[in-house]
Amino acid sequence: MTRAVAEELSEEHKKLIASYIQENQEILTDYLQVFEFSIEKNKQLLRQRQEIPERETNIVLPLREVNPILRTVWVMDQGDHVMILFPEDY
Repeated sequence: MTRAVAEELSEEHKKLIASYIQENQEILTDYLQVFEFSIEKNKQLLRQRQEIPERETNIVLPLREVNPILRTVWVMDQGDHVMILFPEDY
């Protein structure tokens, strides 16, 4: 992960991303996964999407330790490793 992600994204959000990827590995086939965190009625929403094949999932995340955030995170599969970054880090 980039330094910005390591410093700015909470451990809880990082764990939610890692858990989502691990649980959905077989359907996350694009090299770029987009995680868009948003806030609605003080709840954390997550829109996860990929382009090829086109796929989108929307879920409400149960946060226990931190407040909801408004942030986009990219997860790029580089073959031998996975990179987690903010779009502005690219």
